[in-house]
This record gives sequence, structure tokens and C-alpha cells, in this order.
Amino acid sequence: MFGIRFLKVPPTTYVLHYKGGKVRREGPGLSFFYFGPTSEMVLVPMESTDVPFVFNEVTADFQDATIQGELTYRIADAKRVAKILNYSVDERQLHRSEDPQKLGERLVHAARIGARAFTQKKLLREVLVSSDALIADTLVSLKNSPAVQMLGIEVLGLSIVSITPTPEMTKALQADA
Repeated sequence: MFGIRFLKVPPTTYVLHYKGGKVRREGPGLSFFYFGPTSEMVLVPMESTDVPFVFNEVTADFQDATIQGELTYRIADAKRVAKILNYSVDERQLHRSEDPQKLGERLVHAARIGARAFTQKKLLREVLVSSDALIADTLVSLKNSPAVQMLGIEVLGLSIVSITPTPEMTKALQADA
């Protein structure tokens, strides 16, 4: 009715209601009426999110290894991430930009940097059997990453599903065995 709208979000969504350039309401799981033409809504999901990844890295003996896994994170500081990425929504509560989808890509990139530092120090045979050490080193790298800290992200977990060499190298390793 003439621009008056109602917003209701689950407790896992942090709301920032801007009016006149200032925050009028903020918090998780809010519900309220607001005047649409003069308001801007920012909705930041705070539930845990799983991001699958697959990337190739080169080991110390110049062999390619494909690392496949999953990264689990959640946004711990919604106000901080909302200052850096655009989480504003339209009247249908759809995000106006692709920044929310890009967050997972940024975290996978940070995980890849940590995995690269690990794999470049190890021979292919060592990398293939040291997924626990790879996880531990990559988690430390993620938690100390300036990008992760700047965004207010909490890394909840990292799992490595597989580490595989190229098909030719697999055959060579099997022949040695």
C-alpha cells in the first residue's frame, strides 16, 4: 500500500535497514514494516555455507596433483562484510549484485594459496598420502589470511576428498609398486 513494505527474515540472516544514509535497524532475524521508496535493505546470510573446489597444483618434483575438497565457512561479522561486499536487496529480497556468490570464490582462492604453499614443498608421493597435513596447513593459512580476516569470515572446516596425480603418473606409480 503506497510503498509500505514488510520484511521478515530468519534468525540466520542479519538485517541492516538504511534510511537517509544511516542505519535505522539492525540485527539477526528481524521483522518490521518500512517505507520502501526511502529505505535500503542489506541482508547478510550468517548460516554455514559449503563450497566445493577442485584445483591443480604442482609439487616439488614438478608433477601435477589435482586436489578436490570442500570448504565450510560462515560470516561471523555481518557489518564488516556488508561494508566490503554489496549485500543490498531489491523489493523481492534478491541481491542486487553477484558479490554474495563471489565470496565463496574468494575463500577458495585463499585456500588454494595455502595448498600451493604446502604442495610446492613436498614430492608427489608425499602429497598423495598427506591429506591431513595439507588440511592442517591450509586451515592455518586460511585463518591467518588477511582477506579472510578483513571480511569477518569464520572458517569452520576444510575437507580433502581426493588428491590425484595425472593419469600417466598414476600408471607410472602403479608400475613402480
